[in-house]
Order: sequence, then structure tokens, then C-alpha cells
Amino acid sequence: MSIAYGGIIAFLFRGVNLVVALALVLFCTNQMEAGSYGTFVLGLTVVGLVNAGTGGLTAATAYQVANQKRPAPTALLNGSALSVSLGAVAIGIGLFAGQVVAGDASRESVAVGAACAAVICNSVVAGTFLGRESLIRYNLALVCPPLFVLTAIAIAFLASGTKTPAVALEMYALGQWLAVAAMLATGGFALRGPARFDRALMVAIGRFALVAGIASGISYLNYRADLFLVRHFEGKAGVAVYSIAVNIAESVWQVSGSLALAAYARVGSIGRSEAVALTTRVMRHTVLLLGVTCAGLFLLADVIEAVFPASYGGMASALRFILPGVLLYGLAQSFAGFYTYQRGMPWVSSVVAGSGLVIDLALASLLIPAMGVNGAALASAIAYSLAILGGLAFFARSEHLGPRDIFQFGAAEVRDYRTLARRIRGLVAKA
Repeated sequence: MSIAYGGIIAFLFRGVNLVVALALVLFCTNQMEAGSYGTFVLGLTVVGLVNAGTGGLTAATAYQVANQKRPAPTALLNGSALSVSLGAVAIGIGLFAGQVVAGDASRESVAVGAACAAVICNSVVAGTFLGRESLIRYNLALVCPPLFVLTAIAIAFLASGTKTPAVALEMYALGQWLAVAAMLATGGFALRGPARFDRALMVAIGRFALVAGIASGISYLNYRADLFLVRHFEGKAGVAVYSIAVNIAESVWQVSGSLALAAYARVGSIGRSEAVALTTRVMRHTVLLLGVTCAGLFLLADVIEAVFPASYGGMASALRFILPGVLLYGLAQSFAGFYTYQRGMPWVSSVVAGSGLVIDLALASLLIPAMGVNGAALASAIAYSLAILGGLAFFARSEHLGPRDIFQFGAAEVRDYRTLARRIRGLVAKA
């Protein structure tokens, strides 16, 4: 399967995910005041951090299946033992926090804990599908949660008329758990087979998940930590405006993520030199496709801002500031895939992300007071760019590559697009 074709298949699913996510943003911003939406975003940021951290379970399970050739049912069973335990801890923390605070904050804390537990439990199933290169089922594990969340929030808001952050977060948790139930009721059948508890395997998954989870968590903080600085300097309304700009800008990573996803299982199962060649091919496709996408968003930023209520004004300029960094950092997904699934070194990604996080926070603390949300966007763009350029320099040196080896298009890329065009013509002819 060519990278371009595999990337298109993955992007079809991620495109659905993107549409649903943007629909959720549009619906909530039109139903909630900017300050209330900002509170909702801060709650989702906590869930997102947990989701990113427990993404280490996804990576660890996929690594065991793709690279270590473990039977998928056995990897799923042992990984699930860890995820269920962590989910119970998340619920316990949410209940404890709900007792400490009062009013809507109590309900919000419990809802966030429940949502965190759901995303943890979904992570191992998704990782098993990814390791087996079952991309359709893996993408369903990504698409179902936001779809069910959007449906639950819409029903609650329109039926009850109560449009508070607490209600939104409770419906978010409900949607996440409905998605878990759906995956267990349907996708679980694909993983039937003999399985057994293996203490060594459980320890291996846990150890790998811890390192990969730290890397993913740092990466997520690299994307979101400045939200709390925006909250400090610009208030919840500033969080609402900035979060929309960030969400739209980062939506282009659905493209780079689709390309990287199409190669993950193969990167983990082939030799190192072949994996390097495959990774650099993905990087070249990423630069081309993200460059076109980011240019379009830059030109249409004012049109996009007009879709939102007037209270979210200022989003367009912040979007333009952050796009160059988003373009460069799109390479981080294929970079992380190589070091996680091929080399078994997820800590390399955490170093890159951690560097970006430190730079981002330092710059944001200086630029937000001077430039508002635009300062946060500029700080992120600079941090993204410097972090990934440092990571690429390390990759090039360790694999003995020059800039041309990474970025120069060649016959392999042309074949990818020719294969894509041929398959599309075949599908059209059959239709």
C-alpha cells in the first residue's frame, strides 16, 4: 500500500473526526457565553492531558503487537488490566475533587474524572488495532468518542435549555463512555482468540507506556500549557478565543497524522534502514500537503472568524501567527513514530516536546502581556519551530542523513501519487 493511498484512507476517517470536532466547537460557542466556553475548554484540557498521557498505553500495545509480534488478544488482555486500574484511579480522583470544591465546580470535577477514565479504557483497544494495522477499526476508536460527545451535548442543551460548563462536561463524559461500550460491543469481536495473563508482558507494557506517556503528556502540554497563561493574563474569554485559533490551526495535523498513521505498523516491523527511508518519505509528503493546507487557512482566516459569534473576535490574527509553527511541527508525528515504533525510544519525542514546552512558556510569559492572544500564538509558533528543527537535526545526525535525504522529492513520492491516482480512477470506474 502506497503512503499517499494509505494516508488518504486514514484521512477519510480523520476528516470525519475533524468535522465532528469543529461542529462541536461551533455548536458550543454559539450556545455558550465566551467565559463559560472558556471554562469548558479548561476542563477538556485536563481530559486531553490524561488522554495524551495514557496514549502511552496505545503506543505500548501497538509496539508489542507490531514490533514484538505478540498475539493481539494477549496484548489486549494485559494492557486492559493496566487501563482499568488507571481508570478507577481517575474516577476516584474526580470524586475526591468533587468533595473538596462546591457548586458547579464539584460537578465539573466528577465529570472530568469520569471522562478521563473512559479515554484511558479506550486507549488499549485502539493500540491493539493500530499494531495489527487494522486502520479502519483503529480510526473508528478515534471517531466514535467525539461523535457521541457532540450528540450527547446537543441533546442535553436543546432538551433542557441548561447550557453550563458542568452540563457540557457531564455529557462529554457520557459520550466517551458510550464510545467505549460501542467498541467493546463491535470491535472487540475482531480480537477474539486465546489470551493469557503474562506478568512480564504486563510489566513491559507498563514500562513502555510510562515513558511514551510522559512523552505524549509533554507534547500535549507543549500544545496547551499556554492556555493557563492566557487564562491568567486575558481571562476565560481570552482562553475561548485562543483555543479556537489553536484548534483550527492544529486541525491540519489530521493530514500529517494520517500519513504517519499509514506507516506506523510498517515502521515498527521492518529493518532500521527501510524505516528511515519510509519515515523520510512521510516527511516529504507532510511538507507538501501541510504547506498547501496552511496557506489556505492563512488566506481564509477572516472568513473562518466570521463564522463565530462576535465575542470571539481576534481569532483570525492569532491563527495566522501560529500557522508557520504548526506547519513545521507537523513533522513531529512521523519523527515520533520512528523513535517509538522502530527504535523503541519514545523518550526522544519527550525531549523534543519538552524543549518546545520550556521555550513556549518562557516566550508566552513575555509576549501575552504585550500582545494578548497573539502573543501566545507567536510564542507557540516559535517554540514548535525550534523544537522540531532540533529534533530533525538529531535524526539526521544519528541516521547519517543530509537535508536533501529528508526533503528532496524523488521517484518514490511520484509513484505514491501515481498509485493514488490509479486507485481513485479504478474506484470511479467501478462506481
